[in-house]
Amino acid sequence: MRKNLLANSLKAVRDGKAAAAEDEQKPRKLSGVLDVQRGLDQLSAGAARQIDPAQISESAVKDRFDLQDGLEDLINSIKASGQKLPVLLRRTPQGRLPYEVVYGRRRIEACRQLGIQVLAHIAELSDREALISQGLENAARLQRSFIEQSVYAEQLLHHEFSREDIMEVLAVDKTTISRMLGVVSDVPRSIIERIGSAHDSGRRPWQQLRELLKERADLDEPAIKSLIPTDTADSNERLQGLIRALSHKPTPAPQISAKRTLADGRIKVETARGRILVKASDEEMLGFAAFLDERLEQLLAEFGNHKHN
Repeated sequence: MRKNLLANSLKAVRDGKAAAAEDEQKPRKLSGVLDVQRGLDQLSAGAARQIDPAQISESAVKDRFDLQDGLEDLINSIKASGQKLPVLLRRTPQGRLPYEVVYGRRRIEACRQLGIQVLAHIAELSDREALISQGLENAARLQRSFIEQSVYAEQLLHHEFSREDIMEVLAVDKTTISRMLGVVSDVPRSIIERIGSAHDSGRRPWQQLRELLKERADLDEPAIKSLIPTDTADSNERLQGLIRALSHKPTPAPQISAKRTLADGRIKVETARGRILVKASDEEMLGFAAFLDERLEQLLAEFGNHKHN
């Protein structure tokens, strides 16, 4: 079991804090980060409380695709050793339930399934502060897959965070955030959800899928979904299966430029670019096919003489 991640959840920005201490005049890219950090540091040093999971509502921004991913191992761990790492909640005075999860959704679900209370720190946080806290903690523990991180970045963008804000919250650079947002803008969300988190797949397969979908603009979402393997529970295999299916380009059928019938319909002749097809419909006409085959060289010679005359 890891050491207390709440105390370490802001590791990704501690270097930035030290630099700010050396140069107090340097402007902050994301307002409120250091205040949130200080508040959480103080909070983690205090005692956590036992909260009934039934009193906790979901957050507006989901930080994971599937709560069930790895949940059984977490349940067994908590059952054997107890909940070592508190979750973070915020009070929601206007909400139906008194608390809203900031981070720790899987731990809450594990406690819910075990029928026990969840160990939690509780803070007074605005919507923006809650999202900053959630993003920093998840960036520090590095458990989200590339596509989960990308979808999360897009959600922050829709909550009026700038790209610079998101870069600081997720501890990524300009190139990485551009790639993240590029993938989720070009790969439909329904396709991402059908594939899943694909934890063992990094950035490259998703970028490859993005490019393939651009090439296959003739396919609508239902057609793309039909190419995703359904015989596996592994999201990495679903991703690779879709990539293979989209990479396979079927040979287009030849375009028939002319078609006609002879001998009262018993002979059919179809011509296309680079192709001549003669079909015989009965035994008698099969003899004509053999007759034609024997004279092909002579006919080609006559054709050559005709073309040069």
